[in-house]
Amino acid sequence: MLNKALIASLLAGATLASACGSDSTPPPEPTTGFLSNQRIMYTDGLHNENTDLLEWDGALWLVFRGGETGQIGSPVAHLKVFRSDDRGDTWRMTAKIFMPDRDIRDPKLVIQDGALVIYACSRVPGGHVRDDGGLAWAVRTESRDGVTWPTPVRVYDEKWMFWRLVRHEGTWYATGYNDGDVQVGFFRSQDGLAWEKVSLIYDSEPDVPSEAELHFYGDTAVSLVRLDNGTSLLEEGHTAICVATKPWATWDCGRMLDKRLDGPNWFTHEGREIVVARKHLPDAYKRTAVYELKGALTDPAAPITLLELTELKSSGDTSYVGVVPIGNDQYLVSWYSSDIVEDPNWLLGMFSPSDIWLAWLDFAKP
Repeated sequence: MLNKALIASLLAGATLASACGSDSTPPPEPTTGFLSNQRIMYTDGLHNENTDLLEWDGALWLVFRGGETGQIGSPVAHLKVFRSDDRGDTWRMTAKIFMPDRDIRDPKLVIQDGALVIYACSRVPGGHVRDDGGLAWAVRTESRDGVTWPTPVRVYDEKWMFWRLVRHEGTWYATGYNDGDVQVGFFRSQDGLAWEKVSLIYDSEPDVPSEAELHFYGDTAVSLVRLDNGTSLLEEGHTAICVATKPWATWDCGRMLDKRLDGPNWFTHEGREIVVARKHLPDAYKRTAVYELKGALTDPAAPITLLELTELKSSGDTSYVGVVPIGNDQYLVSWYSSDIVEDPNWLLGMFSPSDIWLAWLDFAKP
């Protein structure tokens, strides 16, 4: 028969084990520095691109465009959806999403009304300089299990696509750009289905505005707008820092970074403003890099500097980044890249195989 002391000891052990088991915070990944575990997640000899990441239903979800040999618009191209139940160590494909008779690209993952939702851009097949003539649609599809996805439907007027979607004070907001890369707009929706344009963030055909990130700081919105306004579309260009206060009817875009941030993903970690985006080298060579913005972003008169923190393994056609926190000070990052050994320039990379890459960022490490 067990004595009282032994029973008390066993109960204490059981309580301790139960408490440990209830701790849902995963242990930190075994990182070796700020950037570690760079690896190819997917390769099939085709041109894979345009990634995004999100946590939903207790798993990590990754989406990207694949199925074609290059960037030219094609109805053969489709979105591939993957699920990971171990914070990105292993993945299984759950779905392929096609847009009948049209191309689909630039997917963004969000959660709306408990469902996993993908917004994307759909254009008519063919090549489109400055996206002109693409007849862009902002399209949306949702799933309750990550496996079954209806054909995406258009959610806004033809010739506009969305880039970044943000939930703020119960309303959905989005940035988007139009065919011809002439304007960047600011949109809102209550349900994610019916959208209206609130204002123009940037309006200038010579500056070639397009992909625009978006953050809110209370009643102040800040957008980072890609500008392909170098001496040619292959040159560096700039990034405009645009600021507006509620009701966000007019934007001040007077500040410019002398770097063009392509395919960007902007997130905040403990007050630090981090952007992962495409980096431009001479002769149209490209990399994907991690940057930090320093300065008062909400003050249109304050100076802003851009500090490069590290460079990811990448070459040729690259970037279009996904980022998701995985606990502690760590993030999982996705991007795509041409072959890093061959290191083609961007023009060759657009029509050659590219792979999907993953890595860890650990802000607890130098």
